[in-house]
Amino acid sequence: MDPRGGDYRQQARDFAVLAVLEGEEGLSGEQEELARAVMEVVLLAGLAPYNIEAAADGEETGVGLAPVPGSHRALRVKWQQDPAAARHLTPELCKAQQAAMHQDLHTILSAHRFWIEDAPLAEAPLVRGRTRPGH
Repeated sequence: MDPRGGDYRQQARDFAVLAVLEGEEGLSGEQEELARAVMEVVLLAGLAPYNIEAAADGEETGVGLAPVPGSHRALRVKWQQDPAAARHLTPELCKAQQAAMHQDLHTILSAHRFWIEDAPLAEAPLVRGRTRPGH
């Protein structure tokens, strides 16, 4: 995490771009605005954001973002497990941990009133906006 002392908005702005998962395309302007809001909540929850620069050094754990194909507004929010730790776990346990983290992300983002598309809780949440239309 960035050592800027409690400035969550600035850190969220920095991580909005750095948290885009490797292999994914860049964010549109609307997705970047949503990414800032999501990253602020991630930081306030005490979770580590994925950082593509740190991933190059083998530190791949954290909450990452993936643009949703066909939507210039939505983002998928994914938990990236530590690959070194995952090698010591059974595939079933890795899958259970991944599902639990996605459920936790869903709960945290819902509590902060993000508009999340309905899907099984074990899936990475698909965030459509800051609030659900009409709320």
